[in-house]
Amino acid sequence: MIFTALVASVALYAAIYTASTLRGGREHVPARTWLGGSLFCLALALTAVAPGVDDAIDDLIGVPHVSRIIAHALTMWAAIAVLCMLAYWTRSPGTTRRAVRRRQLLACTATVVLVALFLIAQTPSTEGDWFATYHRQLPIAIYMTVFGGILTYALIELARLSLRYAARVTTRPVTRVGLRMFAAGGLISLGYSVTVMAVAIAGQLGIDAGTGWTYVTMTSQLTGIGLFAAGSAVPGTAAAASAALRRAHDAHQCERMEPLWRAIVQAHPAIPRRQPRPTHRWGRAMAWTTSWLGDGRSLSRRVLEIRDGYLQLTPWFDSAVRDRAIQLGRLAGMDGRDLLATVEAAVVVVALDAKAAGDDPVDTGRVEAGGADLTSEVVWLGRVSRALARSPVVADVRAEHAHARTAPPSGPRRQNEVGQQ
Repeated sequence: MIFTALVASVALYAAIYTASTLRGGREHVPARTWLGGSLFCLALALTAVAPGVDDAIDDLIGVPHVSRIIAHALTMWAAIAVLCMLAYWTRSPGTTRRAVRRRQLLACTATVVLVALFLIAQTPSTEGDWFATYHRQLPIAIYMTVFGGILTYALIELARLSLRYAARVTTRPVTRVGLRMFAAGGLISLGYSVTVMAVAIAGQLGIDAGTGWTYVTMTSQLTGIGLFAAGSAVPGTAAAASAALRRAHDAHQCERMEPLWRAIVQAHPAIPRRQPRPTHRWGRAMAWTTSWLGDGRSLSRRVLEIRDGYLQLTPWFDSAVRDRAIQLGRLAGMDGRDLLATVEAAVVVVALDAKAAGDDPVDTGRVEAGGADLTSEVVWLGRVSRALARSPVVADVRAEHAHARTAPPSGPRRQNEVGQQ
């Protein structure tokens, strides 16, 4: 019961996800429609024969075991729907419609035959398994042979066409995995379809098949449906997981730039589209969530806002500050990009202080772009932001200039001389 409910849930999830993708206007929309229909049929078929549900359906309609033919018809239509889906994937446009119509006609004819045989058999209510109890009756034997034969044909075609299409898909490995899971599910489900045909024929020949075959049919059926449903969900789930991880990475990068961005936009409130949130834990969590929901747009916007702030700070960029930061950074054992990021952070923070204090522009320094593209620029600004928030070199340079600003002036060049000490 638990395994049946689990497989039905997986099939229903895959069906709902497939249906949701139809709104996106993706390619192979008819194929996706057939796939979604197949998954819904499988979920309904498993639900129809679930303990308690089957009795409720029988009582509602007033026909004993009618839930069985409903489940069998849904299962058969699910298998035919998969073949229709694969027709769109593997055939040329000119032959696809004809192949789909043939398969629809086959399913309709088989459904009529199954309903007729079920009504002819008139099997009364029983506590045991319906097929195990009545498989020796000729109408039921023919019924299960027709059902098993069509299902066997569909499953073999499912495995063959899935593997054939998987060989064509060279650029989407996750899709190949899903198709191979289709094929595996089809081959495993053959244990169900072949067994019911064999038991039906054995009953007519007077051979006692025992009851062990019921475990084979149940296990192979549920395992096959589970693999098929999982194979349907794998490509979309992998894509969604990849997008979620990418968004999480972008949100993390936004968080790394937060100290630098916050300092810039607080000095220039007109720049950001949104104002900084409080620095407490919940405020930072909301900022992270906003970045995650932005799907990368927050990341690029934050870089542009920082660079806009740089442009407005350019008149206060001071080469003396840069030289002093290089000197202190080297004394601290820094070199390479760590030193350059620290120097940039020192130049920016002193420029912010100078502008806020109303100092006259010096316009002797420049800050070059840290990357050739968005990805490298994001990494670079994250490094600068970290230096601005944590580097003792930046704190020392800032403190020196704050002290020079409050100390009595000793000459017109006092401020630059302090930076050159």
